[in-house]
Amino acid sequence: MSTVRVAARFNGPPGSGNGGYSAGLLAACVDARTVSVRLRKPIPLDRDMQVRDGDLVDGENLIASAEPAALDLEVPAVPTLDEAREAAAKVPWRDRHPFPTCFGCGPGRDDGIAALLGPLDGRQEWAGVWRPSDALPNDGAAVLPEIVWAALDCPSAQPVAPDGGPAFVLGTFVAQVEQPVALGVDHVLLAWELGREGRKAYSASAIIGPHGVCGRARAVWVSVG
Repeated sequence: MSTVRVAARFNGPPGSGNGGYSAGLLAACVDARTVSVRLRKPIPLDRDMQVRDGDLVDGENLIASAEPAALDLEVPAVPTLDEAREAAAKVPWRDRHPFPTCFGCGPGRDDGIAALLGPLDGRQEWAGVWRPSDALPNDGAAVLPEIVWAALDCPSAQPVAPDGGPAFVLGTFVAQVEQPVALGVDHVLLAWELGREGRKAYSASAIIGPHGVCGRARAVWVSVG
């Protein structure tokens, strides 16, 4: 039996774990290249939780479930770094962020990912640029896989709530890491909406480095606004 602990630094909404980061920790307990994680309750911080057959449990509470999955997701044409920077400069979330202290995309976090995207000119996708620093958990050359999951998570929320609201929280996340995300190297963050159904919104994201796609993901978001 494995143990998962989400440190307070890796928060999403106040008082709970960042969805992508927490999902990435749980995904590491599943023997598969592509993993689907369903978040069922807010993820407690600074508390040891048990992993039992893919389920993350806190005492008697089922927090999340993970299982092997398939991901058939084509990444759209990748913008240049300059195009992605121009898009990110227009980011509405910088001043109207629903969770401004989020580890993944909080604009005020100098110890986080700060994944802030903006709409690409003439396209449906949103983009930004991420240069991972060694302030993030890493193996000396690249960030750890759970950081890649976090960097795939937050971008996919931004096209869903383009003006910062109403707030959405992550429901289900299917992701795969395809190659290392190197420290000190510019990567394009790309995200796009896939559709809506009632309170649910569907979106996708990708991280693209100098040698191609590093990771891709599909998300289900649930409105809490």
